[in-house]
Amino acid sequence: MAFTGYLSKFSLPEILEFLEQGYKTGLLSIRALKENSHEESQNHYIWLRQGRIVAAANRLDNQGLLSMIVRRGWIKERVAREKFQACGSQMAMGLCLKSMGLLTGEQITLLFRTQIMEQVPPLFELENGKFDFDFQAHIPSAEMTGLSMLTREATIKSLRSLRNWSALTAKLPDPTSGISKKTEILSNLELDSQESKVWKYANSQTSLDEIANQLSIALEKVRQIAFRLIVSNVAEEAFNTSTPKSSIDENTQEFADLDSINGFDELLSHPSRTHFSSFKSNKPAYALNNQQKNTATVENKVLQPIAAESSNQIDVSQSFLQNLVGFLKTKVKA
Repeated sequence: MAFTGYLSKFSLPEILEFLEQGYKTGLLSIRALKENSHEESQNHYIWLRQGRIVAAANRLDNQGLLSMIVRRGWIKERVAREKFQACGSQMAMGLCLKSMGLLTGEQITLLFRTQIMEQVPPLFELENGKFDFDFQAHIPSAEMTGLSMLTREATIKSLRSLRNWSALTAKLPDPTSGISKKTEILSNLELDSQESKVWKYANSQTSLDEIANQLSIALEKVRQIAFRLIVSNVAEEAFNTSTPKSSIDENTQEFADLDSINGFDELLSHPSRTHFSSFKSNKPAYALNNQQKNTATVENKVLQPIAAESSNQIDVSQSFLQNLVGFLKTKVKA
């Protein structure tokens, strides 16, 4: 049993979040697709047990961890092989060599961190790749140190070091949105200084644009931090229903030549045009779910009461109609 897809549709943070929340066990394989057919594709492998990462490598010959140990000069290759075989090859290699006094706890920790941080972070920059998760794949003990890590921890650490965000730009939360906390207790997840500052504004009311101004941090940086908190499953994007006046003025400028009565009646006479959930979006699934809730509220609380009275003569001002059209347009763009 396996599921497969492309990174152009599902980002790696979303995939890892799904695997952790589902407590999945198996092998996640990622193949970078090259535009030039003559270029060799690179393969990457991440093994998970009950939603936690237990090993990572760029090879399937079960020699990745051993090569790291030998390269550091801690144990000779022949000795490591013999001792590992003596353990019956069932125990994780890291724990096996530690039990025989050949490795220390600090060395095993360093090996595991190197395994993860060498293999996982570069995958977040892939814009064109194919992923496959095999639920029945065997987890090789020869690649295991005996340690494990939550996928959310690997994700947030990888994103902190990410320099090229082009593969994830379309997934970043909107500047006019805020974020709200999904939990008050951050267990198993330690935030850095900037993440902690943004976390304090996770009240669903303060927009990312406002947070950037308050903290004197670049807006794009704040969006990236908010994205890290969201994919780490400690926060969610909150779509603000209030729109600044300047935004309304900018949007209504395009409708300056729209006849207020006829244009507004035409909008109300075609309710299907206000079904915002049918618009395509590059935003992730969690954003679309929240967006559908908000747009439903707009339809029920704004459009329906006015539509019910459309048969009567409504005496409203030009500015009111322009502002309302601008408001609806901002909801469509959201």
